[in-house]
Amino acid sequence: MSQTGTSGVIPSQRAASELPSHKTPTPPRMTKAVIQNFRLLRETELSFTDDVTLCVGRNNTGKTSLAKLFKLFLTKKDSVLRIEDFSAECYAEFLDAHRLYVAGEKEQARGRIPKVTLTLHIAYDANCGQYGPLASFIVDLDPDCSEVMIRLTYALKDGALDVFLSDLVSSADAPPLERLARRIPAHFGLSVTAVDPTDDANVRTVDLAEVKKLLKVDFLDAQRGLDDEDREAAQPIGAIFEKLFTSAKGSKRVDWLEDLATRIDVMLTNTSSDLDISLQEIRTQVAPALTAFGYPGLGNQEFVTAARLDSRRLLRNFARIHYPGAAGVRFPESYSGLGTRNLVMMLLKLFTYYREHTAQCNELGIHLVFLEEPEAHLHPQMQEVFIQQLLQFPSLFPQLDAQMRANNPQSVGMAEATGSGSQNGSPWNAQFVVTTHSAHVANRARFSNIRYFRKEEEAAEPGDEPRPARTAIKDLSQVSRDEKFLLKYLTLTRADLYFADKAILVEGASERVFVPAAEEKLAARKPDTAVSHQYVTLMEVGGAYAHKFYPLLRILGIPTLIITDLDPIDASGPKIRKCTVSEGGHTSNQSIRAWFDETGETKVAELLRRAEADAPVAANLCLAYQVPEQPGDPCGRTFEDAFVLANPTLFGLSRRRATTTNASLEKRARDKVDGKGSKVDFALEHVLGEHDWEVPKYIRRGLEWLMAQDGTATKTDGE
Repeated sequence: MSQTGTSGVIPSQRAASELPSHKTPTPPRMTKAVIQNFRLLRETELSFTDDVTLCVGRNNTGKTSLAKLFKLFLTKKDSVLRIEDFSAECYAEFLDAHRLYVAGEKEQARGRIPKVTLTLHIAYDANCGQYGPLASFIVDLDPDCSEVMIRLTYALKDGALDVFLSDLVSSADAPPLERLARRIPAHFGLSVTAVDPTDDANVRTVDLAEVKKLLKVDFLDAQRGLDDEDREAAQPIGAIFEKLFTSAKGSKRVDWLEDLATRIDVMLTNTSSDLDISLQEIRTQVAPALTAFGYPGLGNQEFVTAARLDSRRLLRNFARIHYPGAAGVRFPESYSGLGTRNLVMMLLKLFTYYREHTAQCNELGIHLVFLEEPEAHLHPQMQEVFIQQLLQFPSLFPQLDAQMRANNPQSVGMAEATGSGSQNGSPWNAQFVVTTHSAHVANRARFSNIRYFRKEEEAAEPGDEPRPARTAIKDLSQVSRDEKFLLKYLTLTRADLYFADKAILVEGASERVFVPAAEEKLAARKPDTAVSHQYVTLMEVGGAYAHKFYPLLRILGIPTLIITDLDPIDASGPKIRKCTVSEGGHTSNQSIRAWFDETGETKVAELLRRAEADAPVAANLCLAYQVPEQPGDPCGRTFEDAFVLANPTLFGLSRRRATTTNASLEKRARDKVDGKGSKVDFALEHVLGEHDWEVPKYIRRGLEWLMAQDGTATKTDGE
């Protein structure tokens, strides 16, 4: 329940001396949103960037729910949630509240009833000299504090406890939870409080209208309703022009557009007058017929005609876009491709949002714009261009206004007369939140802009029911090491780690050819472990670079198999040389060395011992390198060697003799590979040919581990 702050002081009561002057106020910025109990967003925190916050992740991880919550709480007149909108863990809490109520513990019951909260953290310039719409939300008296907190809560209304929890008789047709669900819309409501960032108990109730003055939220949905020639009644292009025109009329900041709106109204007025004359001629012809008809009630009443041309309706109903064709023929918008139309729609809508926001003359407000899947119907190159250009829009749109004013001398004169022209060049203080399923969009963004939505499950105790999944939002700005390399790799290879259920990182081109065939063979033997219903991305990264992905993969949390080579070397002599596994030595593979970096042990014998029973696993990562097919057998140093040793008959290797050593067999296996063309040719010839072959043990174990994973990230210790 909200209460008045202990200080009882509002910002307007602060001494004037405490408000320093500042010539150019710095607009406030949304820094963080904390969400509780909304669908998969059980306890979730999203940090915002100053420009574009890019939300990525697999389907059904809460990206759309995030935008939905902002829309429900900040744009609707009456927010109504259903029980399905509460997190799954809340269902048991509702039932617990009912049991406490029946036991007579009303206070405990009320405290147990779930509520959905959205807490917004906003940073502002303490030296701005004015607070504007922020004033209603500043409840602290700390001169060093430059943050406000706004908490929107959807909870049981005051005085509604008895009517909500009483008379719940369980039956087969309507169990208590179902009956409670029916009562939520009637007895729950939205409240808003300003919270002291330095003291969570110091709050003040504010009106939702005050929030909307401070924070304007717009949504560019994925379904943008592009014009279609079969849907003449719906003309979204015209509707957009109508909004642009409406926001321009009466605006004191965009003088050239205001002047244009005025001139259009004048022209429509003149046209209406001419049309009135024609309508009066028609009336003269019709009036005698009505008089002669003698209908009761008409009497001798006369009527006149008048034409009313509304500029907004004119734009909505008659504005069309055409494209130049041949021989003077113009093509309608529906003749253009979906990608072009989608791009035009997005640009026009964004410009409309900018126009409506600037028309409010509120420089100290926040403008949050959600864009859902901007990649729809755009080819890959255009997707990459769009996300890069989006960063330029906040400065580009005001520049366009300035250019139009420069080309309209009459408007410039009006601006000088009103004193409003100096503000037209100020940037658009917009913050964009983009949700996407496109690797082309995601890979063009810096890690500091990316927020990864990861659906995960907490490990349940043995015998307990599985706990409901929830979404954790990971800030990829934590991946600072090797960021340039990773970004360049993801961009050049079009990798889609952000949207995969599982991942496989392989050493080279031969493994890239072989692994899908091996996975298909193993799945045929064990259909119950097949991953055809999941998306597994395969990335060729090399043994020298796979370890650079470890921090990113741990944050993403997706099950990942790293297949790499043992690469033993002998460094005992004056010169480092490659050697067989049996000859011992250390590994030169950087990915293996980084995996076991905590011990510093890179001796081949120790590595084989660690992988003797199973492939090394750490959280969501599994490392697969060569091991003997059977205990005591020879071991390959690369994929090709291991494949030969796993299929000796196929390559004509003689049976082991008493005098045959593992080292000699490993060298013979290498001889079967050397001089036989490229590694890719080797894989294509033997794997995709008509030969029957076996999967080397180290790859088989790794793939079996990957197939056994359900694809849901598990919360690990330390996160």
